Amino acid sequence: MAKTFDTSLRIDAAGPRGIPIVNNLRFLRHNAWYALDRVASRFPGPVIPLTGGNGSVVLLRGEEGARGYFTENDVFERLSDGIFALPKGRPWSKMFDAVITFNGDRHRRSRRLLMPITHKSAMDHYGTVFAETFKRSRFARGDGEPFDMAAEFLDVTRANMLVCLLGIDVDEANVRLANDVARLLRAFQNPLVLLFRSEAAWTPHGRWLRHLASVYDRLELLIERKRADEPRRDALSILCHTVDENGDRLSTPEIAGELHGLFAAGFETTAMSMTWALLTILGTPGPFPGTEHDLDAAVRESQRLIPTVPFSLPRRVARDIEVGPTVIPKGALAFAAPLLEHHDPASFPDPGVYRPSRWTGAKVSPYAFLPYGVGQRRCLGASFADLQIRTTLGLMRRPSLLTTEVDYVIRSGATAFPGRPVFVRTGPPAPAPGPVTGSVRRLWAA
Repeated sequence: MAKTFDTSLRIDAAGPRGIPIVNNLRFLRHNAWYALDRVASRFPGPVIPLTGGNGSVVLLRGEEGARGYFTENDVFERLSDGIFALPKGRPWSKMFDAVITFNGDRHRRSRRLLMPITHKSAMDHYGTVFAETFKRSRFARGDGEPFDMAAEFLDVTRANMLVCLLGIDVDEANVRLANDVARLLRAFQNPLVLLFRSEAAWTPHGRWLRHLASVYDRLELLIERKRADEPRRDALSILCHTVDENGDRLSTPEIAGELHGLFAAGFETTAMSMTWALLTILGTPGPFPGTEHDLDAAVRESQRLIPTVPFSLPRRVARDIEVGPTVIPKGALAFAAPLLEHHDPASFPDPGVYRPSRWTGAKVSPYAFLPYGVGQRRCLGASFADLQIRTTLGLMRRPSLLTTEVDYVIRSGATAFPGRPVFVRTGPPAPAPGPVTGSVRRLWAA
C-alpha cells in the first residue's frame, strides 16, 4: 500500500477532514460521490487533497489544474507502481505496459507504432463492422420484446472489439476472452487486492495474478497466429505487421499490453457512453436526433452531463511542482476531474440541465470538456469510440424507455454503469413511463 499511497506526504491545501487512508479508499470505491459530497462545493482548487493537509492523493480542478495534469508530462507521470507494478521476469510482466501508462520516449514510440490502427483505411473498415453489428443487435429487430439496453450495448461493443481489434469471430470462447481482458482493471477497485500484494494462491492478489497470466497466454497465441498470417484489416494484424522506417516493431509482450490497454479504454466505456446518451435522449421530451449535427450535440451533452469516466487514471507526481498557490509534493497521486469540470457553472451554465443546444456554436476550453483527455495524452482510441457511438446511435430508431429508476454506479475500477438493468423495447412506441429517477439525478437535474 505504501507504493500506492504515501500518507506521510504533506501539502498546504484545504480538503475534506478524515483519516487519509480511509478517505483515499472511499474515493477509489466511488470517486463521483466522494467528490460531489465532500469536494465540489467546498474546495474550488486548483489543488484539493482528498484529506486536508495530506498530500498522498490530490484532485486537480479548473483549467489551471487540468492543464498541468495533461501537459506537464515530465511531472505528472503515468502510473507504473502500485497495482500496475507486476512481478518482473514473467511472460506477462508487461501487461500493464502500454501507451496509456507510458511516459516520455516510451510513450512517443508506442503512440507512433500504434498510429496505423487509426488511419482512414482502418477507420473505414471499422465503420462497416459497426453498421453490420448494429443490424444483428436487438435495437434493429423491432420485435417489441423488452431488453436491457446497457447489456445490449456491451454485446455490441464486445462484438466490435473482437472483430475490429482482434480480427476474430464472435463465438463463446472469444467472448469469454474479451470479458477476461476487460476484468483485469477491476482489481483497481478492490481494496483487498491493493492491501495484500502477495503471489500466494489463496490471496486476492494471487488469484488476480493467475487470471492475468491466463489472459496473457491466450493473447500470446493469438498474436503469434496473426504474425504468421497475411496482413488483414483488423487492428491486431496491423500491429503485428507494422514496422517503422528504422525497423522498429512491437514485441509480442508489448502488443499484449497494448491490447489490454485498448480493451480497458474502449470496451465497457464505449458501451456505457452509448447507454447514458440513449438514456438522456429517451428521458427528455422531444424528437430523436434526426441529423448528424443533432446527434453529435446530444452525445456531447450526455458525455458532459453523465461522464462515463468521471475521473482520470491516476498520475504519480515525479517532483515537487507548484500549481496555483499550492506545491504538490513528489510521490503524490494526482487525478484530473472530468466530472467536476463538466459541472462547472463557469463553463456550462445550469450544469445539471440536459441541453444539447448549448453545443451549437459553442467555444469550450479543451480543459473544460474531457471525455477523452486532451493534447498528446488524448485517448488514442477516441476516434474509434466516437465513430462507434455515432454509427450505432445514428442507425437507431427511437426505442421506448421502460425503466425510470436509474442509479449511477462505478464499476470496473473507473467506469460508470447503471446500477440495475435499464429496459427498452423497439417497435411501436410505448407511453412514456414517467421521469427518470434514481441517483443519476444527482448529475442530471429534473
